[in-house]
Parts: sequence; C-alpha cells; structure tokens
Amino acid sequence: MKYESEILKEMHQEAIEMYKLGGISEARMREYDEMCLDLKTEKKSTPVYTDDNSVNIECKHATA
Repeated sequence: MKYESEILKEMHQEAIEMYKLGGISEARMREYDEMCLDLKTEKKSTPVYTDDNSVNIECKHATA
C-alpha cells in the first residue's frame, strides 16, 4: 500500500490495530483508508484486514 505521508501511515497502522480489537467500526476504518491511503493507485481495491496483522487488497468495486 502507498500512503500519503509517513505520519498518515503511522496513524493508519494504529487504526488497523483499533479495528482488529473492535475499537472502531468497519465504516470508520474505511474513513481512515480514504484519509491515509494514496487511493489514486489503489482506487479499484479495498483493503481487507486480517487476523495476522497484515492487510490484503481485494478488488470489490468495479469502476469505469
């Protein structure tokens, strides 16, 4: 994944941990994705958070 900045990368990593622990909802995690990730390169993909602290990218939305 590509991040907008190093600070946003760190913030996103913390949000992932909070999401995995149930501290934030999936909708809120998507807001962090939009804020922190460089979606120009990931625009057809959606991050999927796994139990082993990794993030897999899955294509869920087809865009024209």
